[in-house]
Amino acid sequence: MSNTRRVELIVHYLGQNISQDLKPYLSQFSYTDNEGKSDDIQITLQDRDKKWQDPWLPRKGDTITAKIRTHNWSKEGEVSQLDCGTFHVDDIGFKGPPDAITIKALSIPFNKGGKSSKKTRAWENVGLATIASDIATTTGLSLIFDAPNHFYDRVDQSRETDLAFIKRLAKKEGISVKVTKEQLVLYDEFTYESKSSIRTFTRGEQAIASYDFKETAAEEQYQKVEVRYFDDTKKKELKYTYDVPGIEKGPTYKVNKRVKNLGEAMRWAKAEARRKNKGAKTGKLSLMGDVELVQGLTIQIKGFGAFDGKYFIKSSAHRVGNKYTTDIDLREVLGY
Repeated sequence: MSNTRRVELIVHYLGQNISQDLKPYLSQFSYTDNEGKSDDIQITLQDRDKKWQDPWLPRKGDTITAKIRTHNWSKEGEVSQLDCGTFHVDDIGFKGPPDAITIKALSIPFNKGGKSSKKTRAWENVGLATIASDIATTTGLSLIFDAPNHFYDRVDQSRETDLAFIKRLAKKEGISVKVTKEQLVLYDEFTYESKSSIRTFTRGEQAIASYDFKETAAEEQYQKVEVRYFDDTKKKELKYTYDVPGIEKGPTYKVNKRVKNLGEAMRWAKAEARRKNKGAKTGKLSLMGDVELVQGLTIQIKGFGAFDGKYFIKSSAHRVGNKYTTDIDLREVLGY
């Protein structure tokens, strides 16, 4: 029995381990690791004993930490774990019959203003890392900054939440922002896409429950990105055009943003090219549960014809119920 493949869900509520209390009522636990937004969990409980609807009902803002631990999953004696992180209860649902409770929680500590409080303030002569550090502090998060530290003469936050503001600022630089495990994380998309793949999935060789790939022409791939900026030395408006690598034919995308110099124009043009083109080829895989498949990593796809290649995991959903499964949402890696 000890060598049987099994999965264990470890849940702490307000610092107390409730894993065993939860187990008899658990219908499904899901954890979604997202790109560009907060992570989330959802816990669905059957409540025929009427304990969870009251007095065990969690309250909005209460903290939940969760881990998924596998035993003998890939080989005998192996123990692996996925630390999902800390979450704050955001939504509680009650429906029936039969009675069931659904608890949704987000990784954003919105009780400290990260989610809903809108602010107006300004920074001058400052780097992106400093702004991110200030935002992390005010939202009660620690900071992981893994991106170029671009500098600005002035940046304004105008009636925006802290997280909406830092996402907007980072987006134009091709930098992703997410909240996970009590951390505000900023990372450079291109750098992460360039890292070595952690796994190769070959059709017919791995246990793939289902797959879904598509290439869309709904928004044609842009061949050029055009940015205009004012040159202080020449005292006139100039134009910079970024030729997107690997795109032989396509429209030109004109950036309608205030750009101060050539360096900024070059950065923003490349970031805009990536933003507009990165969703052209996407895919989804449904797999047996795998704690190693998380957002931000890359994998190789083989045996799927024109859809073979290197893909970036933009989100992963881990579900524990009668069985443990993992669904990953993919986009093809760009070469620029």
